[in-house]
Amino acid sequence: MKNTKLLVVVDESPATRRALEYVAQLGSRRRGFQVCLAHALPSPPPELVEFRGAEKARLRAYKRRWISVVEMTEQRALDRANAVLRRGGVAEKAIEAHYCNLVDASRATQEILSLARTRRCDTVVIGRDSLTWLSELIHGDPAEELVRQGKGFTIWVVE
Repeated sequence: MKNTKLLVVVDESPATRRALEYVAQLGSRRRGFQVCLAHALPSPPPELVEFRGAEKARLRAYKRRWISVVEMTEQRALDRANAVLRRGGVAEKAIEAHYCNLVDASRATQEILSLARTRRCDTVVIGRDSLTWLSELIHGDPAEELVRQGKGFTIWVVE
C-alpha cells in the first residue's frame, strides 16, 4: 500500500466509524499512506435560499445562525473522524479534511468523485449506511451509486 491516498466519506453513522477504523488499521504507520476526509454538508432549508422583501434581514440572521450551527456540528464530525484515524496509528500529517457541498442531491455522487479526482485519491471509502439523509433525498443508496459511477476508482463499501 505504498503511496496510497484514500478519500473517506464521513458522517455520523456507525458505518462511517467502522470504515474509519478499517482504514486506520490499513494505514497505521505506513509510509506514503494518506487519507482525505470528505464530509458532506447538508443543503440549507429552502426558506434560507429564497429571500422575500421585508423579511430579508430576519432571514439573513437566521441563515447566519443556521450556518454557524452546521459548521460547528460538521467540524465535530471531522474532528471525531480524525481522532479515530490518529488512535489507529495514522500520522497527523497524512490526514486532510474537506467539506463536500451537496446542494444538489442528484449530483452528490459526482461531487464526491470530483473531490476524489481533485485530491488525487486512488480509492473512495464509504460506509454502507452512511449519508442516510442523502439516501432519502435521492431514493437510493449512495454507496451503490459510487460503485456504479466510480469508474477509474477503487470503491470500498464497508458494512
